[in-house]
Amino acid sequence: MTLPKHVQWIANPKGGVGDNVKLAQRACDVLKSHGVGSGVTVTEHAGHARSLVQEIAWEEGHAIGGIGGDGTMHELVNGLMSRRAEERMPLTLLPGGTGNSFLRDLDRIDPEGALEGLAALSSRSIDLFEVRVGPVVRYGFNIIGWGLFSDANELAEALRWMGRRRYDIAALIRLVQNNQFDGRLEFDGQVVGGGFSVLAAANTMYTGHGMKLAPQARLDDGKLDLVFLRNTSRRMLLNLFRGLGTGRHVERPEVEYHQVREFSLVTEEGVSITLDGELIEGGSFAVRVLPGALSLLL
Repeated sequence: MTLPKHVQWIANPKGGVGDNVKLAQRACDVLKSHGVGSGVTVTEHAGHARSLVQEIAWEEGHAIGGIGGDGTMHELVNGLMSRRAEERMPLTLLPGGTGNSFLRDLDRIDPEGALEGLAALSSRSIDLFEVRVGPVVRYGFNIIGWGLFSDANELAEALRWMGRRRYDIAALIRLVQNNQFDGRLEFDGQVVGGGFSVLAAANTMYTGHGMKLAPQARLDDGKLDLVFLRNTSRRMLLNLFRGLGTGRHVERPEVEYHQVREFSLVTEEGVSITLDGELIEGGSFAVRVLPGALSLLL
């Protein structure tokens, strides 16, 4: 593939544990050595990356680069999807977050290796998914979770001082509490109700810090991997947690695992939804896959 003419980097200075602004400047140096123009904009607040993407003028051969984690990627994707289809530029991403679960699927979690790879970028199309909560539409690239996942994510935000391990600690605490959430799940002509402990749908294999939630997930198969448990004991949940590192949890008979193109949840629970690690207002929601919706440079 021919390298892009220009890459506009959007760097989150508060993402992860490294210096993302310095990483952006190094990326510019690498691209310059190969005749590619670039620039850097540093985000100043939550939602800034999304608005920056919406405002960038479209030009043939130009691309957008993100430097941050899954939260930064989520903003970039939603900014792109708010543009007209013909003005959605290709996107690339360097690892500058805490979990980097999306880039873990692509084996690009090492910043040095990712910098070296800028000289040989190739293009591929990956799936996104659309999430409707009432009249509001959002887009995801990684995972949507409800119930325990939302609870754990909220707690993880309060534990940011723990660094990378906060996701694991938060998940363990919520597992011990074993809250159950009522709802009606519909997918592939099936209707499933009852007390859900865990409900998540993933486009990537990994979530959090190296948790292999959906071991069969692929970024470009046109499907989401739907994982859920109902009416689960605390011991069963703890056993599930132990298997997340390897993906062996899906072998347990209690775990429901389906590959779907769309699904919906009807609930009266006021539980938040976690979308790519970002918490959004809860309620009933519907999800559908958008095959090949994002052009990715890696």
